[in-house]
Amino acid sequence: MASNSEVTFGAKIANASKISANLKTFAGFVAPTTNTSIVNYDALIATITGENTGVATKKAAYSAAVEVRQKLFFKDKDCVLKVLSPVTSAVRSKLGKSAKPVTDITALVVKIRGEKKAKGKDPKPEEAGKEKKDGVSQSERSYGSMTQHFSDIITTLTTLGTDYAPVNVAHKLPALTTKLASIKTANDSATTTFGALKTGLDNRSNQYTDLTERTQRIKEAVKSQYGVGSTEYKLIKGLRV
Repeated sequence: MASNSEVTFGAKIANASKISANLKTFAGFVAPTTNTSIVNYDALIATITGENTGVATKKAAYSAAVEVRQKLFFKDKDCVLKVLSPVTSAVRSKLGKSAKPVTDITALVVKIRGEKKAKGKDPKPEEAGKEKKDGVSQSERSYGSMTQHFSDIITTLTTLGTDYAPVNVAHKLPALTTKLASIKTANDSATTTFGALKTGLDNRSNQYTDLTERTQRIKEAVKSQYGVGSTEYKLIKGLRV
């Protein structure tokens, strides 16, 4: 289902198209400025229509990137959150609960689980741009922290040599290292697709602002040229853009 904002954007562009269609039937209409001419008004409508399609594509790309990352961290059967416990148990069973590597890994696991709780949800596509002033959302900070903590766990496991030899292939170092690489790729993808979406949303917002301003000028021109009680003005005055 389309969001309320998308419905609003669609209604605005539809109303602008109706205004344009009406203008073409008004005998003697004279645009007050160059950019409010029917030709240029239509060109802006066409540009915004294309931008709407582009935004929809960017939203889909971002949502897909988010889903991939969430699967790696939280949803897959061998996701990061699910391998933490067996990995820790494998080290603990070999070295003992009080061994330094065990306490180090346990501390990192606690951090990852804490970041997960504090992370909340990924920004929704329509929330692009609502991150902190430095451009990095709390969600992105947390994913970055979790990735680093997971990398540190792998580094610690690597130093153990043959003392880390879990039976489950998914918990062995090659599998964990591959997962880390996939996570880094997923993080990059989520970041770039979110950035592209934000740029698209900003561009579209600016274009709609321009469309609104041109529409108001056109309405004032019609009211001036044909009169406030004219059929021409009545046809377009209630079309909100």
